[in-house]
This record gives sequence, structure tokens and C-alpha cells, in this order.
Amino acid sequence: MTKTKRELPVSFRRNNVHSSQRNFGPSNRRTGSSAYTTVCVTGALIALFVLSAMLTGCDRAYRYMFFPPEREEYTMAPDGSLLYLANDTSYYIGRDSASIVYDRKSFKIEVKYLSDYQLNMFEFPDDSKDGEMSANPFTFSNWVDPQLGFTPSRFSVFKVSIFNYASSKLNFDPEASFVVTDRGDLFSGYGREEKSSRNQSLEGYYRKRKGSSGVEDEVFERRMGIVRQTVLYLGRPIFQGDSREGLVIYDAMDESVEKVKLVIKNFITAYDENNEPSGYTDLQFFFKRVPLQKERLRPAATAQADTSTKAGTPGGGTVAGTLRNTMIELHQIRFRIEEEEGANTAQDWNVKPNALPSLAGFLRDSLKVRTSIKISPADSPDLLNARVAFLFAGPSKPNFVDVEVAAMANIIKRGGFLFIDNSAFTSNYQYFDYMVALLQNIGSKLDRQVRVIPVPNDNQIYSIWKRLSGPPTGRDDIENMPDKKNFIQGLFWRDKLVAVVSSKGYSMIWDQSDPSNIQSFFLGANVVIYAVTSLIPQQ
Repeated sequence: MTKTKRELPVSFRRNNVHSSQRNFGPSNRRTGSSAYTTVCVTGALIALFVLSAMLTGCDRAYRYMFFPPEREEYTMAPDGSLLYLANDTSYYIGRDSASIVYDRKSFKIEVKYLSDYQLNMFEFPDDSKDGEMSANPFTFSNWVDPQLGFTPSRFSVFKVSIFNYASSKLNFDPEASFVVTDRGDLFSGYGREEKSSRNQSLEGYYRKRKGSSGVEDEVFERRMGIVRQTVLYLGRPIFQGDSREGLVIYDAMDESVEKVKLVIKNFITAYDENNEPSGYTDLQFFFKRVPLQKERLRPAATAQADTSTKAGTPGGGTVAGTLRNTMIELHQIRFRIEEEEGANTAQDWNVKPNALPSLAGFLRDSLKVRTSIKISPADSPDLLNARVAFLFAGPSKPNFVDVEVAAMANIIKRGGFLFIDNSAFTSNYQYFDYMVALLQNIGSKLDRQVRVIPVPNDNQIYSIWKRLSGPPTGRDDIENMPDKKNFIQGLFWRDKLVAVVSSKGYSMIWDQSDPSNIQSFFLGANVVIYAVTSLIPQQ
């Protein structure tokens, strides 16, 4: 949000500033030095008149010509003086002084306003550099309105973070929320896609403004890709121990607005035995307009420090900015194989040694994170704090004793994720059946709240960063293997995905760094992001 203390149209300043240049150019010097002297004297008199007018205040227009006002930018900060209106001690201002927190102990909600400056510089910096063709769907990026002389706001954007510590299920419908301003404006929340939105949608907004060129089609798809990754919608419930974070979008507020109330209507706090919402509460968050202090802003950390021991770092579309410069350790589990004639026991456990380094390089280039790789036996203490561990099975059958199975279960209990994939196609053993049995054995070391089922295509590992329609093309599809599968088997513990078994051969694709199969790298990055932002210790 920005505001100008005094401003004249750009055309007014431009016409006056350049008038002298048009009238006294080289083509007018027709009478030699005499004409030149006349021009100089006339120019001096005009300058003296302008200076006199400025000093006496006779014509303020000249002040705009020679001393154009600096544009002052504003944002919305928590209004502590109005928090008491909620009559609820659960509300307080967050430690960052920029968010309002509603803490009911069993769950917590944080709401924060994001200025255009934050959205352009920290949330979507790479998508805010191409003027009108920028992919940032929430601002006008670095485009300047030629009539206004500055960049107006496109939307009002709030970041909402929900942490479910002890409630059974929670949920939030952004379209049921609205913003009320002190001018009397009432703005309802935007939906994402037209087909699923009850009223206005971001897809509809951009479709009306989209031209017919191929470039505009591409920009439209890029914008909608960001919208699908970052904007909240009424989806699956937020289960106990889970969290959700994303953006809620409203129409842009007028520059004269001083105070704002964000109302979350019918926040769902309970479900009945038929899995229908049965408990609701209304929430309100008060903000006021304050000058934007850019020097105090840092890239958003999405409440990571506040929740790392409670509900994990929330996942969401803005994870790329959240994880920037973070060190991520990728662990690879080394295992023993059954002794077979002709087997190379020193290498068969890792027949694709470039797979994990290749994925690590993709993470560094795409997410701007720092990575390290550690290779350890399943029962190594190094795995106790692993956030994500990979097990790549080769042509020889892996062999795990009970203590190693228990150690892999401990990875999960301590908030880690296990990714199992095949690095070779083999007839030496039934890879998929054997690894699913391993997954069930690991689950038996957890508790009774365990399911081993195919991972639904709407799971977070297919959408937390890059949206995929389901398991991407694997090596089994490329080689048209007879027993290829169109799903990945998952281990769900307390309704949370904590491990998967893939028979798609993604590690074989990663090992070759094949750019034509980029979606397999998207899946690998989604899994890593999901592991480090969405899982929490359960011990």
C-alpha cells in the first residue's frame, strides 16, 4: 500500500520540463551572438521568475516540476488498541510485531499482512521483474502506471498460518472470510479456480485480462501455477499435529484507508461422525496503516522458529522463499544384501551413486538452499535426527534385521521421512512386494494408527511446491515395464504420510540428470520440502 502526499500528473511535469528545450533548440539560433544573448537573458529571467514564485508560494506547480515529492509507502500492522474489542485473551501480537495470533492452546492461527514490497522482494522476487508480463499474480510487480506515475496495488494479501496441536480436525474456508475498512468497504476473499469458487476467483480475474497471444497464455499459466501453490482454499481437514499456511486474497484497499478488520467467518473447529463440520467459531483481526520500514524487513520465515518443536514448519506455496539459504541434509541408508553368486556386495547397495547428488544439485539451483549428503547404515546414530532419508534398492535383495527396522521407525518417530525407490529392475527378488512388507514392518514399530495404502494424488508430496497430477513418469514407464504401477505406496501414521515405496525408478532418472524428465525432480524436491516443513517429532 502506498500513498503520495502531493502529486501532479506525469504529463503535466513532462510538458513543462521540456518546453524550454523545444523552444530554444539549435534550430532557433538564426541571428548569431545577438540572438544567443537574447535567449540567455530570456532564460535567466524565466528562471528568476520561477525561483521567485517558488519562494513566495505563488505557484505550487513549479515545486512539483523541480522538487517532485518522494512517494511514501505504507503497510498494515497489528492494531493493539483494538484487540480488546474481541473480548478474548486468546488474541495477542506476535513476536515479529507484524502478525496477530489467536492461540487456543489446542490450535493456533497467525495472520499477517504482506505489502507489495514484501511480495515482490521476498516472496516472489524472481517473478516480479518483467513489468506487465511478470508472473507474480498478487502485485503489478515493477510495472509503473504511466497515468499515475507509480505502481498501484493489485490486491490486499494476508498470510494465514494454522497450527493444529491437539484438536481432532480443523478447517478454514477463505471465501467465507472478508475485510472491512474504515471507509465502509467490504471485500470478500477470492477463490482459486473458477469452477470451484462460489463467487469471484483469481482464475476469473486473470482470464478476463488475458490476451490471445502465446506469451500471454504462458504468463497466465505461470500466474495460476503460483496461485495453486500458495493460495489457501477449503480442502481436506487439518489433522492433529498438522499445519497449513498460505495466502488469502482480497481486493486492493484505497490509499485513504487507515484501519482494517479481517473477519474469518465460520472457522471449523470440529467434525461429526459423518465427517461433516459440526463446530464453528468467528475470528477477527484488527490492523492499522503505518509507514513501511523496509530496513526492518527480512525474508519471511513463516513462523518456523516459533513452531519447530510443536507443529513443524508449515508447508505451503511460499516454501521456496522460506527455505532459501537453509542447510538441508539428505541421508542415504546403506544396507547389507543377501549373499548371491556373482553379486558385488561392495557396490550393489548403491548402483546409482549419482542419483542423490543430482537431486541435491537440483535443490540448490531451484530452491537456493544449501545441501549435504550423508551415507549411513540404518542403525547409525547419524540417522536419529534425519529429516529425510533415501533408500535405493538395487538388483540384489536388501537384508534388514529387526534392530535396523526399529531404527528406521525411529527416524519417523523423530519427525523424519523415508523415501524408498528402486535403482534397478531385477528378477532376483520381488522388489515391490518385499519393500511394501518392509514398510508394514516399520509401521508395526510405531503404533496402531498406521495404514499402508496408495498415496492419493491430492497429497502434499504432489503439490507442496510444484503441482503434479500424481506420480510423474518413471523409468518403468519409459522402458514400458510389464508390471509398472501408476501409484506410489505410502505409510500413513496418525493420518500423516511418513514413508513411501516407489517402483517407478526415479533414482535411475536422477542419476542421469535427464532434463526431459524434470517432473521426477519436482517430485523429489516436493518430498524433501514436505519432510523438512510438515513433519514433527512424535515421541
